[in-house]
Amino acid sequence: MQTTISTQAIPEGNRLDFWRDLIGKMFMPLECTAGAGTSFSADLRHVPVGALDLMTMAASPHAVTRSARLARKSDADYFMVSYQICGQGYLRQEDKESKQKAGDFVVYDSTRPFEMEYDANFSKYILRIPRRLLNAHLSNPERMCGLTIDSKVGPSILLGGMLRSLAENKIELAPPVSEPIANALIELIVGGLQSLPQARQCEISRLQMFHLSRVKNYVIQNLRDPSLNVEKVAMDLKMSVSSLYRIFGNEEQPLSQWIWSQRLQLCQKDLKSHALKGKNIGEIAFDWGFSNCTHFSRAFKRETGMTPKEFRQQHFSSQKISPV
Repeated sequence: MQTTISTQAIPEGNRLDFWRDLIGKMFMPLECTAGAGTSFSADLRHVPVGALDLMTMAASPHAVTRSARLARKSDADYFMVSYQICGQGYLRQEDKESKQKAGDFVVYDSTRPFEMEYDANFSKYILRIPRRLLNAHLSNPERMCGLTIDSKVGPSILLGGMLRSLAENKIELAPPVSEPIANALIELIVGGLQSLPQARQCEISRLQMFHLSRVKNYVIQNLRDPSLNVEKVAMDLKMSVSSLYRIFGNEEQPLSQWIWSQRLQLCQKDLKSHALKGKNIGEIAFDWGFSNCTHFSRAFKRETGMTPKEFRQQHFSSQKISPV
């Protein structure tokens, strides 16, 4: 059912207070300030779309602020989508400042402080989405709040058409119909957010972390294999050698060195083990994938500053236990 609310019948001196109370009930508590030298007026139309709320607002210049105090006092837990129809809007939330022209949209978080400002007459669509619904479609949408999705990207164009159709046509949507439409609106918003460069950078970072973890887990499980090297890792994981070098590009050590370092750490652990104090040093080296005692000793000394024998002796001497 569509609901329309207007300030037209309200005495001019009472309009801003009326609007502040209305916004507090329909959206969340906000501070409102009218534009300097203007007579405040505003209209709002509300249409439910499944679990979402679609509102069309047309108003004179004004600003709204959700302070940290108001955010703490309110239990509103939504993501809000502001789609600009005409005029320009400005949003500030935390460390992000953005501007929206006609056809742009932006997502902001009701649980965190924000400011919105309009310096001329404007109209826009507002879509209120329960947090759980957007979280079900997108991981950590909070990181992209306050970033403008441009009017020229496909999701923004399609979203504007759907919002206009839903707002302007007085259609009663039964639940079996409204729920898929609500999901389609959320998918378009998610598509717009994922078109942002920040989202693509985050996806690349997550993908790289996934592959880094996958490679490291494989190496840890196969350290005892003396044939383990970069080429074998690439072949077994069906990756190119160049991809492996890129994945380890931001790590402290390249992959080949990291493999040796992991083996040496495990050798050090065994050399300090009371249960293995009678085991030959060469056997320990072979257990962890080293195939040449001379190479092992050289690598061990580079890593620790001591030969394996000196390392073992020092450890047991410090514990007042005679090495075997």
